[in-house]
Amino acid sequence: MGTLRVAVLILLVANLLALAVWKGGLGSGASGGEPERLSNQLNPERLRLVAELPPAVSAPVAAAVPEAVPAPAESAPAPEPVPAKPARAADTAPPACVAFSGLSADQAAELSARVAKTGAGFKLSESRGVGASSWWVHIPSQGNKEGADRKAAELRRLGIEDLFIVQDAGPNQFAISLGLFKNEQAAGRHLNLLREKGVRSAQIASRGASVLRVEVRGPSDSLATLASDLSERLQGANRLECAP
Repeated sequence: MGTLRVAVLILLVANLLALAVWKGGLGSGASGGEPERLSNQLNPERLRLVAELPPAVSAPVAAAVPEAVPAPAESAPAPEPVPAKPARAADTAPPACVAFSGLSADQAAELSARVAKTGAGFKLSESRGVGASSWWVHIPSQGNKEGADRKAAELRRLGIEDLFIVQDAGPNQFAISLGLFKNEQAAGRHLNLLREKGVRSAQIASRGASVLRVEVRGPSDSLATLASDLSERLQGANRLECAP
């Protein structure tokens, strides 16, 4: 019986303690029971609303980070600059040359002055030689004065009065001159007239003299205009082509 009583007492005390604990009898005096604990659990001023993120933002951060970008390939070397093309040859007039032969000293001086006046950069080159300046129709030397006089008398009987006997010493002394001409064609025509009158011993010989030749070089277009002007001014001169 004694043991049973002890057990009942222990159970009774345990129930009392449990009741005291449930009612807060053993806790702090500041506790206000279950309503206060609910209020402390709520604490509305500590609440923080979190907006719902859209799916794209709420995705893991790792998904928004791009994959590692591969290092750029080594750039190709810059192309070498292409040199500018030279001006086409067609843009510039080709060089040309024109020559004037048989000039007198005065004509050569006039030509040089007119070329210098143009200021177009023409180049002049002058040369001097011996050439035919005239053509002589004559009867060769008769050897002496008596023979020349007899021949002259025969010619006059044929109606030829325009003659004279050369008196100057030299290979042509006592020759009979029948005419002096500037070109060979005129001399040939006169010789034909004499033969029609019965003169058979007359002949033509060229007479040499110092001849000036001036060559002018420059652009073909400008030179063509200059050469035409000079041809009109240099009467009796021969215009020739020459190597540029």
